[in-house]
Amino acid sequence: MQHDPNSYPRSSDVVDARQAESQGNSLYPHAKTRSQKRDKFIGFTRDEATAAALHTALVEHVPNDNRVHQMDFRQALAVLAAMPTPEIVLVDLSGEEQPINALVDLADTVDPGTVVLAIGEVQEVNFYRLVVKNMGVKEYLPKPLTKDKIAAHFLPVIDNLAHKQVGPRGGRMVALCGARGGVGVSCIAANLGSYIANELRRHTLLLDGEVNTGTLALDLNIAASRGLPAVLEAPQRVDQLLIERCVQDLGDRLHVMAGMEALEWEAPCTAEGLASLVQTIRARYNFIVADTGARLTPLARQLLFNVQQRVIVLDPTLISLRNVEKLHTLPIGSGQEPRPLLVLNKAGVQGGLARRFMEDQLGAPFDAVIPDLPRLVGQHTGFGTLAVRQRSPFRQGILALVAALGVGAQPGTAQANAQPSYAMAP
Repeated sequence: MQHDPNSYPRSSDVVDARQAESQGNSLYPHAKTRSQKRDKFIGFTRDEATAAALHTALVEHVPNDNRVHQMDFRQALAVLAAMPTPEIVLVDLSGEEQPINALVDLADTVDPGTVVLAIGEVQEVNFYRLVVKNMGVKEYLPKPLTKDKIAAHFLPVIDNLAHKQVGPRGGRMVALCGARGGVGVSCIAANLGSYIANELRRHTLLLDGEVNTGTLALDLNIAASRGLPAVLEAPQRVDQLLIERCVQDLGDRLHVMAGMEALEWEAPCTAEGLASLVQTIRARYNFIVADTGARLTPLARQLLFNVQQRVIVLDPTLISLRNVEKLHTLPIGSGQEPRPLLVLNKAGVQGGLARRFMEDQLGAPFDAVIPDLPRLVGQHTGFGTLAVRQRSPFRQGILALVAALGVGAQPGTAQANAQPSYAMAP
């Protein structure tokens, strides 16, 4: 059955109506929670082929609790209503004439903290954007499912759930990488870090992972230092005091660690040493923005593995589209969001690909779009003034990325207009 995404009721209308009708929704703060021990996973699907594919893909990841039942969505709701909700629930929206309403019904049934994975027949990008960004579904896949699709999109969520719940405490660290060289990763990283530090008032560290050819110091109009190389050369000495000595101050809340080493210098980077560095700086700062560039050096790979969120920056070219698929294959560290955020930079540049075409090829919407504004960005790059301080479409793009990262959210309002989320911790 084909659905028109524009025919779906707005999620805010549906949820507001349900809130007025019922005060017992388990996703709302006042709802009572169940105290029974929760299983890890349960899945429901309408057809035998999908059930077989899920069984095959999950057998090594949920070996003792690999339950996939063949039934329709309404039967699945009845089963869930009669049991303590497992930590992860997979539902099949196939056959539902109003899948958005079906998800709201699911919200009335599951316990707080439940992570919802969904499959269905709808393949439109608008539908994906609605259910993942506004309805709180962790990931959605259209049928038919294959083992590779399940492994790429569902297994990271299942495998990382336990790590997220027991991960180390501290500030949040994100890494920006380019789908190819020259897409503007350093410019976005500098403006993002500046906004978080100066306007959101968070203690922020900007870290340039390209120690030989990075441009972060140039974008901020500061001299490159040996801060990061010094830390990498002595991993056994990494502590708060060493970090304080190796950063440059750009105000009370913004610090920078950016170097410019000779091309023959190779960053001594071990998994244990970098993990120790990340743990130390997370204990010191509220937010860390790492610029890993596009060359995927050993240091960049370790940074991408150890952060909580990856951000892939593309420009509107076929090369960017091709390389995104490769970046999705990089291993994911424990506690990391399984889905990287996607940022389209230089949107609308002459000769570039259309945004809609790129989203169709990616199978997902961009989390932030920054238009091509060479004059505005050029006036600020290298002078330390930063384009984000000026009200413009460029600033709006940075604000969209900030919202996608959830940085400026207050408790209980992760996003300005967000609806109650299945994946939200209780």
